[in-house]
Amino acid sequence: MSIGAAFWAMSSELDRKTGLGQFAKVKVKQITGGAVAKSEYVLNAVMAFLFGYKILYLMIETGDGFSPQDHVFSTEGSWLFGVLAMAFSVWRTWAADQKQRAQLPSETLVESGASAHMSNITTIALLSGFLGAKVFHLLETPSEIHWETFLMDLLTSGGWTFYGGLICGAAGVIWYTAKKGMHWRHVFDAGGPAMMLSYGLGRFGCHFSGDGDWGIANLKSNPGLPDWAWAYKYPHNVLGKDYASTGMEMIPGCSGEYCYQLAVPVYPTPLYEALMALGLFAILWFVLRKRNFAPFQFFSVYMMMAGLERMLIESIREHGVSLYRMMGMEFSQAQMISLALMLFGAVGFVWAGKSPIIEKQKVD
Repeated sequence: MSIGAAFWAMSSELDRKTGLGQFAKVKVKQITGGAVAKSEYVLNAVMAFLFGYKILYLMIETGDGFSPQDHVFSTEGSWLFGVLAMAFSVWRTWAADQKQRAQLPSETLVESGASAHMSNITTIALLSGFLGAKVFHLLETPSEIHWETFLMDLLTSGGWTFYGGLICGAAGVIWYTAKKGMHWRHVFDAGGPAMMLSYGLGRFGCHFSGDGDWGIANLKSNPGLPDWAWAYKYPHNVLGKDYASTGMEMIPGCSGEYCYQLAVPVYPTPLYEALMALGLFAILWFVLRKRNFAPFQFFSVYMMMAGLERMLIESIREHGVSLYRMMGMEFSQAQMISLALMLFGAVGFVWAGKSPIIEKQKVD
């Protein structure tokens, strides 16, 4: 959901900015008629087999104690699902091939908005973002880093840090778009709302799965909210029995892998962040997006919003051992990056306002 929402939001902004002349139009080759290339048969078949072998296997397997996230990076899978998915893919490609052969071959160039780059942008953002999210997670607990197994730890399924994904994903996107002649300031402006929206939706995933991103213990009197919105025990959370010795208790009458909940209720901080991020996205999208900002000022506003939101939530968020210690102070990686985001946002807003306006690009 997060990836799809980000794709939609940034595609919309890229096309809008193309209409404003901030991005060059993209010439897309459209080919009709003729046979489908053999390489397309092979690529579609391989991708379909991998989807059936691994993804469908993880979705359908329901054995006692089976935990999908523990098998993502393993070689386990279903040959049956893989072969069936591959057969279906080959049939669909063949049907498209027959339909295409019935038309006279022709080739035309069609002008499109900059959203034509979004498939490549998304792929690069995912690869660099997931790598960054994993590296930053490992660096989040410096006392537990084992450098001799660092590369192996990158392939484990647990532990991802949003800010690591944000920083490295953004770097990957800027590298790609720069090669396409798209100015980084306009690219950042187009991506700000998309990142805020995807962050909000992603935090719903953290909340509903109970992945440990919850807050500190909350034993205060309920002001009238439902328990799940004020002091929540995260029943059936994905951490389960592996964390039973660190504040978990069995759910009465439950049997199976995910029958644990927190012994002491906590602030449901992922839920708070999801709602805050969606509210901030609404402000960016409906109120500020079409204002007459200088290039990069809009993204600077996003950075200040994102930094402030996370800094506020960190005050009631559980950190465990994920803390840095310096000059007698303790702070989390997220607090450090949040502060940097707010500072960069403020400086960037002033700098962008004083810098010359970027000339509009001509149609390529």
